[in-house]
Amino acid sequence: MSQNSSLWLPNSYQDLNDLPPENIVYQPKLGGSKVVRTSPGTVIKYRGDLAEEVNCLNFARNTLSTIHVPRVLHHPGDARRPSLWDPRTEVIPQVWYICMEEVPGVQLNEVIDTFTPQQLEHVASQIKSALAEMHSVRADILGSVSGGPFRNSYFFPYAIKPQSAWPKVSDFIDHYHQLLMSFGTEEYAKELLSHFPQDCPIHFTHGDLVPRNILVQESTITGIVDWSMAGFYPEFWEYCRMHDESEQSEGWNKVLTMIFPEPRRDSQIAALHRLMGTLMYNL
Repeated sequence: MSQNSSLWLPNSYQDLNDLPPENIVYQPKLGGSKVVRTSPGTVIKYRGDLAEEVNCLNFARNTLSTIHVPRVLHHPGDARRPSLWDPRTEVIPQVWYICMEEVPGVQLNEVIDTFTPQQLEHVASQIKSALAEMHSVRADILGSVSGGPFRNSYFFPYAIKPQSAWPKVSDFIDHYHQLLMSFGTEEYAKELLSHFPQDCPIHFTHGDLVPRNILVQESTITGIVDWSMAGFYPEFWEYCRMHDESEQSEGWNKVLTMIFPEPRRDSQIAALHRLMGTLMYNL
């Protein structure tokens, strides 16, 4: 083990895997990053390339005032390195863990279906305020918070990953057209992507703003975690991800209706869910 000031820091994945079960804060069911508590108020997230999440955490924390974002305490390697980790050529990524402050509370998905109408309204009002502040952060490009291309697992195929940020939403959609054409037909790609607007606002986006990434005490939101997918996306992206069928519950559906009282955009929601599933299965 190594020490940095008062922080306990690991030298290997095994150091983290050897921590007792009671230290596990979050354990994914299949793949993904794991979070463990290393001391009161401190957690370490590990597995995978976490460089972009460091950048997103720092950007969100420095930009947003109404949302509590975990503070990064330490990480190995260079988070601003322009290239993604390629497991074909590197054994482990440079930024293989993030040591950060622990946000108090429980995941919203654990309690939301027990909330009263008043508590659900309270949650909805806080998320609506958070979205308003995030959407006030504008950019002229679609891509990473660093100003370069996206560097997260929504854009995972190494051979076709973005080489630069995109100036237009139509360029963003054309990237997915190219991915679909690598295994599908023009007819299929055109139909699927026709559900998304070619021109819409670009917003700073969390990318996975669902109940498991929202922490609460009672109905008060104490923080939003897992900023690994954040960046500047078309307006529809956050909306569709929040409505993804895999994240729905009775309580969350009621909250979404309060946040978005307009008619539900079912075709967009279904199209994004189908797009992500199709790419994951075929690439």
